[in-house]
Amino acid sequence: MFPELENYDTKDIRSLILYSWHFELYGLKSLIESTNNNINEKIKINIERAQSMITDIEVYDTSMREVQVYHAIAPLAFQSYLLTHYSIVEAAIDRYCNICETHMKLKVKLNDLKDKGVTRGINFLEKVVEVEKIKLDSTWGKMTVINDLRNDLIHRCGAVGKSNNKNKYLEEIGVEVIDGKISITYENIKQIYEYVENFMQFVFTRDFTNKDKTLKKQEKADS
Repeated sequence: MFPELENYDTKDIRSLILYSWHFELYGLKSLIESTNNNINEKIKINIERAQSMITDIEVYDTSMREVQVYHAIAPLAFQSYLLTHYSIVEAAIDRYCNICETHMKLKVKLNDLKDKGVTRGINFLEKVVEVEKIKLDSTWGKMTVINDLRNDLIHRCGAVGKSNNKNKYLEEIGVEVIDGKISITYENIKQIYEYVENFMQFVFTRDFTNKDKTLKKQEKADS
């Protein structure tokens, strides 16, 4: 559903960042649904054409080739949506860290950490901002698997980099590796979307372990 601002705490910057993240994801989720529906419709049309023209070898062959093409397009589309989803997550966490840097006047900056991606942001929140532990929760375990999956897609064009990743992807997030290549289905991307949403909700509701550290409202910080 489209996020409604009234469902978020407008006095808490963390809640506003979460709202912004949900807002960005609304378009992506709609695109995923639209793509899946369009591909299924194209496959259905071509199968029906092939069945109705089974005695016409040329039409039958062309239609079935089209079916194969759309079956090949689907995993590529869902892979690209996963990468987009991950980048939106990374940007939201970085935004949270950067706001903390500014309004808490932190000496250690996000860019000072040597880690990369979501891991760097979570380390910053735990060690520098001093939020309650994030990595102890099961949602972080899912995110590490999704992060590895993302890296295999980005750096290896979907080939599995580590031998144990094949079983891990299947057991942890239901993603199969077929003939050495990652294959992401519509069902996979929906499940990953849910894992990430749970993780982000968890991150942005963590309290500060140091009670003297408070994330002030934007207007107060700017006054």
